[in-house]
Amino acid sequence: MGVEALYGRVIAPAMWRIGRLWEEGAITVADEHLATALTHRVMASAYGSTFGRAASRTGRILLAAVEGEQHALGLRMAADVLELGGYEVIYLGGDVPLDALVSVIGSREPDLIGLSGTLSPNAPSLEAAASRLEESFPDVSVLLGGQAVPDGALHEDRVIRVPGVEGLVVLVEALLGEMNLPNREDAQPLVHPDPLFQSGGGSPEGLLLGAAADAADLARVHARMAHSYRRLAYEDAITKGPNRRAFDDRLALLSDTPEAAPVTILMLDLDSFKQVNDTFGHAAGDRALRETFKAIESCLREGDFAARLGGDEFALLLPHTEIAEAKKVAARVLAAIGSVGSEEGLTATIGIALLEGGLRRALLEADLALYRAKADGGDQVGVAGRD
Repeated sequence: MGVEALYGRVIAPAMWRIGRLWEEGAITVADEHLATALTHRVMASAYGSTFGRAASRTGRILLAAVEGEQHALGLRMAADVLELGGYEVIYLGGDVPLDALVSVIGSREPDLIGLSGTLSPNAPSLEAAASRLEESFPDVSVLLGGQAVPDGALHEDRVIRVPGVEGLVVLVEALLGEMNLPNREDAQPLVHPDPLFQSGGGSPEGLLLGAAADAADLARVHARMAHSYRRLAYEDAITKGPNRRAFDDRLALLSDTPEAAPVTILMLDLDSFKQVNDTFGHAAGDRALRETFKAIESCLREGDFAARLGGDEFALLLPHTEIAEAKKVAARVLAAIGSVGSEEGLTATIGIALLEGGLRRALLEADLALYRAKADGGDQVGVAGRD
């Protein structure tokens, strides 16, 4: 399930139900705030592995809750959806004074501005903020979201009501699609709320709001840390793809999953890689490894897995694949590597074996098939147990 589908089908309904229980008096305001924070924490846990990734779409979106609006957990969710959608997000949090908001917009120059309002009494300040931004930044569209935004209001050229996070990425993509956006060199990760913007006060509700916001932010921080540690443990430094540890984990998982059978292992080794390093230098060797992995990736089917094991050695795992089909995949991989077109003139050799009779035996058989094929001249496919 995608991130927007999870929000639309699970998270958003849960938050609406929590709010309704509070309105009915079934739960206290403290229960409401903490339950909302825990709902967001579920989201952070489910999609923590993708938080903090580099922006893959062009576009900078600034998100803030206007002055007096402290309940910003829904805004956090919108920030997650956009960040996971590949956009650069500047997140200012709740209760942002209008002058401070204008100042940040002027300095960061976002391509879109998103404002939120949840409590109905704040609707006038939300509309006033939208009008001020319209006047100050005539070339930037403003998105308004939250329960405080009237259903039929503000459907104008540059002020757009957002009914919810469902479809948010599609909406933003459509708004930014026809704009000539700059290729920014100052892209930064999502900004945490500036404590100078947070008034909150010393009231019990203000303290509860702060506690809920802190819980949600802590979940996000932990998710980012987990992502960073996982990346360091499982990402190859040169190709940025999976490394040996990731391969071993996937291999063990597939061997313990009878439904994945038959699983075929492909061991791949570049031909004459040492000559590439000796002739063109180690920078060219690293480039050759990156190009090789990209070529391999281009041939993978859904469910297939590839990793660099070390040096110029790569491996592929093909679930639900017999030897005959694995040979076709291997042939496509060799053709893709051969068509890279680099000055190094890359070729490779592949050994194939079924994952049966134990992990060590299967790996050994794939290696032996690879070595036999190399001894026969390389740039070909060898199959375990066959001449």
